[in-house]
Amino acid sequence: MDIVCKLMLLFCLVCEAFGATHIPLTLGTTTAPQTVPCNQYTYYSIEVTDPCKDLRINLDVLEGEPNLYVSRGNTKFPDEMSLAWTSYNWGSESLTISSWDPEFSIGTFYIGTHAYCGTDVPTGFTDAKFTLLVQSVETEHPSDEIVVDGKKNANISANDYTYYRFCVPTTCQYIEVKLENCIDPEECPTSYAWPELLVSRSIVNPTIKDHAWKLASIERRSVYLHPDDKEFYAGHYFIGVYGWCTPQEHCTDNSTCGPCQYAENHPYSVSVLTTDVENTCVSKGALQLCEVKDDTGASNANEYVTWLITFALFSCVLL
Repeated sequence: MDIVCKLMLLFCLVCEAFGATHIPLTLGTTTAPQTVPCNQYTYYSIEVTDPCKDLRINLDVLEGEPNLYVSRGNTKFPDEMSLAWTSYNWGSESLTISSWDPEFSIGTFYIGTHAYCGTDVPTGFTDAKFTLLVQSVETEHPSDEIVVDGKKNANISANDYTYYRFCVPTTCQYIEVKLENCIDPEECPTSYAWPELLVSRSIVNPTIKDHAWKLASIERRSVYLHPDDKEFYAGHYFIGVYGWCTPQEHCTDNSTCGPCQYAENHPYSVSVLTTDVENTCVSKGALQLCEVKDDTGASNANEYVTWLITFALFSCVLL
């Protein structure tokens, strides 16, 4: 009996040491059939290492009615009350988390599967049974992509925006986003222009009024991102080229005011150039979200472990 007590206590201490019960998943590998009891949760974790690819989670239903909740950061036990990505269609679920979502980052994602049961679903009170497949997949975005060390050529629209995007795979690089066009009235007396360049990590379509890196100067033609910049992380960035110009009624001298008639259909190119960091560099980890003090799932798990330890001690006393 003494051996039984020791084994029970050892089991409880292991539970306490590891705390949360997340089943680790492997990218690209379909799980064996999983079973979640009625109205209960089972939690999984997946490590995401590519900041430039979307995360796709496929849940194929075998029995019951499972729902899907996904989070990252401090919310380790996502449920219907959490700020989380969700999918709760009837039957099988497919959820794609875009890598250009401002909340996306490399690191650990947490997946909660809930077995929904009740009289309002055809499956009634059947336990959920399913398989899970998590993959990193190529992203899709409406803005034109500029590949790293690549260039795009286009024409400005006066007082309008053109948008692009690019993805930084690692922070162990210096990034230069460079805008090239004729800005010299002497070189291009009837066709010069002074477009603005905007770069944002979180705003898909940045404007001149938004929180973004900007040229804010006629002479400066590049925006630089440095590894030691606190705002610089691996992942997607968004570029806006704005056809800044002076309306003709406010332009008294076309050679100095940058008139809109010169800016319209003005040719330019925008490029993304990289230089590797020479010394030993470790790429930054996951972008940290605000700390969440209260985690219901973790609290419930800790209460359960505490109950197990109490039960084990009580059982040993009786034995």
